[in-house]
Amino acid sequence: MKAELPYWPAALRLDQAASYCGLSVDTFKKVCPVKPIEFTQSSRGHRWLRLRLDAWLETIDPKDPQTVRVRRRIGDMLDKSPEPITRRRRREQT
Repeated sequence: MKAELPYWPAALRLDQAASYCGLSVDTFKKVCPVKPIEFTQSSRGHRWLRLRLDAWLETIDPKDPQTVRVRRRIGDMLDKSPEPITRRRRREQT
């Protein structure tokens, strides 16, 4: 049985926008440069446009050499290096 993909509305709430990007809400708030549109004065009325999120996500494509600077800035925002983490091998006990 095939799992169906979720339906994503054109304008997403904060939790939906973070989930759409595959990020936690806290991380999404730190790194996403896309500004929400305001349906109401309340922060609950903010919505992120899916098309703008798609455009932003395309700019951080790891296979595109032109996006290296963008990826580095996101790593800086998270206080992490953009380089992949390498793990040390455990020493074998004898």
